[in-house]
Amino acid sequence: MFARTWRAVPCLLVVLMSFWIVGCVGLTGRTSTKPGSSSPNSGSPAPEPTIQAHAAPATIAAGQSSTLTWSSTNADAVMIDNIGAVAASGSQSVSPAQTTNYAIKATGRGGTATLTVTVTVTSQTPPPPPPPSDNANIPTWHMDNARSGLNDQETILKPANVRAGTFGKLFSYVVDGYLYAQPLYVSGLIIGGGKHNVVFAATEYDSIYAFDADNHGDGTPLWKTSLLLSGETPEPGGNPKPWIGITSTPAIDVRTQTMYVVSAQQGQGEAFFRLHALDIVTGAEKTGSPVVVTASVPGTNRDSVNGTVSLTAACLQRTALLFDHGTIYFGFSACHSGWLLSYSASDLKQTGVLNMSPNSDGYGMYGGAGGVWMGGGGPVADGDGFVYVTTGNGPYDGSTAWGESVLKLDSHLNLVDHFTPYDWAFLQCKDLDLSGGGAMLIPGTGQLLAGGKSGKIYEVNTHKLGGVQANDAGATQTLWFNDDQYRAQCTNAKSGEVYSTEIAGYQIFSTAAFFDGSVYLGTTAGPVQQFSYSSGQLKPGHVTDAAIADGTYGTTPFISANGTSDGILWMLDHGTPIQDPISSSPTKAVLRAYAATSVSVKLYDSSQNTADAPGYGIKFTSPVVANGKVFIGTAHDTLSSANPQGEIDVYGLR
Repeated sequence: MFARTWRAVPCLLVVLMSFWIVGCVGLTGRTSTKPGSSSPNSGSPAPEPTIQAHAAPATIAAGQSSTLTWSSTNADAVMIDNIGAVAASGSQSVSPAQTTNYAIKATGRGGTATLTVTVTVTSQTPPPPPPPSDNANIPTWHMDNARSGLNDQETILKPANVRAGTFGKLFSYVVDGYLYAQPLYVSGLIIGGGKHNVVFAATEYDSIYAFDADNHGDGTPLWKTSLLLSGETPEPGGNPKPWIGITSTPAIDVRTQTMYVVSAQQGQGEAFFRLHALDIVTGAEKTGSPVVVTASVPGTNRDSVNGTVSLTAACLQRTALLFDHGTIYFGFSACHSGWLLSYSASDLKQTGVLNMSPNSDGYGMYGGAGGVWMGGGGPVADGDGFVYVTTGNGPYDGSTAWGESVLKLDSHLNLVDHFTPYDWAFLQCKDLDLSGGGAMLIPGTGQLLAGGKSGKIYEVNTHKLGGVQANDAGATQTLWFNDDQYRAQCTNAKSGEVYSTEIAGYQIFSTAAFFDGSVYLGTTAGPVQQFSYSSGQLKPGHVTDAAIADGTYGTTPFISANGTSDGILWMLDHGTPIQDPISSSPTKAVLRAYAATSVSVKLYDSSQNTADAPGYGIKFTSPVVANGKVFIGTAHDTLSSANPQGEIDVYGLR
């Protein structure tokens, strides 16, 4: 009896549980459904999600952007790999460094739909073939696109032979205008049936010269090209004086033997800019060259006309040109809001325009809004298709106003990332441009160095610049040259706000150089200092014996070496330069050389021999070294001349 009773209990429990489940369904009015199954209320299947998507363009070069566009139906959630949760329909700009599949997944009550969109990234521009000789070229400002200032293929000049008596000035080439641009150098060019190592000079009178780098002869150039058309002159100058022609350093594509250069000129109307592509063998304009440089963006700042802000000749094209991955970049300053432009090197068509503050006005002594100065330097490239610039005084809002910042951009000048000092408002108020100095990418590290008129050095990670954070917490490191800091205040003339921060008794108008684990940087007023670099951190070390006087705008050093041996630091002291704001009596520049392993050891000083004196100093200029020669650009005449000339001074072993 008991056995039969217990066997009946499970059956009774099943019956009771069945009634309980039915009761629960009745109370809740719903139950879960499998994808595509019927809803218990509607009696019909839930509609399945659908998704459509595409990328435009589907194929890009490294550093360029594509736009993903998608739409979905019957979806409660949409996710895209490498992006995250997105709206049911929308678009997103992407800049992958390599070919990337974007898997799009739409999920709804009726199930899940997936679709993959591929953005193909073409391989980087192949490296140029080796030059006609085994020796180095200097095709751009400060040697390379990282702006490292290092020629490590110098086998002739060594610390043992760069001495008074064995080394000095060999000759000079006189040109038709001041040389604010750095000389460029290409080995082994065939010109006029002969092979030449060639040094190029770009003048403020809108001329380009090609000279034999080794043989002065009678001083005649291999070729000379004027970029002026009939009836034109260079733009009459206020800064620089007396002419504004070619102020920035051109860039050379050695592979195609093309020089890219921006000129300013004036005809019957207002002054304007042109971009040129010149054959470096003949000096002739290439097909499609030149083009007039124009730029406009929507904006409401004080320069806007009918809702548009346009580039004008009030701007100065000061930054060196950058040629990278088939794109030319250059910046503008000295006008109200700064500009950066990009052009296709193949056809000189504009590919990008960025205005640093189209909707906000600067204020203060000069009222600038994000000028791209960079101390005569230029945009930096990281090899992955991205470029970096620094900006000067101006407003910052993290949206459209980019004063006092380091910017990371793609080839179309879309903003990818940025770093802005936490005390940017003080820097703007006190006229302490972050863009007073240039930027340099420490080779092989992904770390960028920048510094400006406040005297602080910023090291930032190019993979995550850090934005703006309290006490610059987003930077890898910030440091000063020495203990010459003090606290200062500035009052915002528009709002009455009072800002306070630390600044130094010196300023940075220069760009760092790098060699064998050391960084070298000069200041105004001060020496060149050597910093050891290890584990991502800079540590101050030796300094040069000679300090650069206040008003000379610092010095940008250059390093020559044979691999990691025979390193020499070269620095140009501009003395009292042409157009100094304090003195109207310029002095001759001074070329000095130091042992790169310890810059406290001086090797050479041109002021010790009258015959070695170069021309008058020009602010921001830097020496370059190749194949046993040192080249510097200077002024041959003072401003007392109606049409002052410049000169390239050439130094080497005697």
